[in-house]
Amino acid sequence: MNLVFVREEGEEIIASLELLRGVDDAEILNIETLPNHRRQGLAQSLLAEAFDWARQNQRQAVWLEVRANNEGAIALYAKTGFVQISTRKRYYSDGEDALVMKYTL
Repeated sequence: MNLVFVREEGEEIIASLELLRGVDDAEILNIETLPNHRRQGLAQSLLAEAFDWARQNQRQAVWLEVRANNEGAIALYAKTGFVQISTRKRYYSDGEDALVMKYTL
């Protein structure tokens, strides 16, 4: 079962993060923020919550894949402590590469 962390405004979910629980690691499957709520620290707070969960549950690292052209997300992940491990060529259906990134706990 995956975990989902959310941020809400009233009854509306304005940001979310879906985390796959592995045996030793965790993987961020999706993280999104509604456009009019971006640049408010919501994604960063969701990442912090996911890292807290991973630490409390003895995971060694958190992984993710991000589109190579998603400069905003890549900058956020690097700022948060993720390191690029590899590139998956033509990973997405449109032929774009994916960067594989890892946050070591």
